[in-house]
Amino acid sequence: MNKSILIGRIGKDPETRNFENGSVTTFSLATSETYKDRSGNRQEKTEWHNISFWGKQGEIVAKYFKKGDSILVEGKIAYREYEKDGRRCFITEIQCSSFEFLPKSGANSGSNISPEIEAADDDDLPF
Repeated sequence: MNKSILIGRIGKDPETRNFENGSVTTFSLATSETYKDRSGNRQEKTEWHNISFWGKQGEIVAKYFKKGDSILVEGKIAYREYEKDGRRCFITEIQCSSFEFLPKSGANSGSNISPEIEAADDDDLPF
């Protein structure tokens, strides 16, 4: 089974590109973990992930999320290659099938779900 679930912060505003057969929304996602090293000092390690959403879900992500927002994404790990300036380039990405809004932290805690999304009928949402 190829399944990945990540919770992190968006590293740059989601960007949508349109094609003849649909659209894709991409952004980077930072996931962090903390641990104590051998000396007992607290350390933090951050990993960066390339995230992609196709179609309507990507449009929703681009509309309601921005750099710094927390998000949970679920999808599959995919590897692809392309050629740029005569060089072969490789990329690893999470091709997402679903996401969840996460509450904002800080003084203004609460849902970051738009009233429009909260009021939407389940049949209107692609997830």
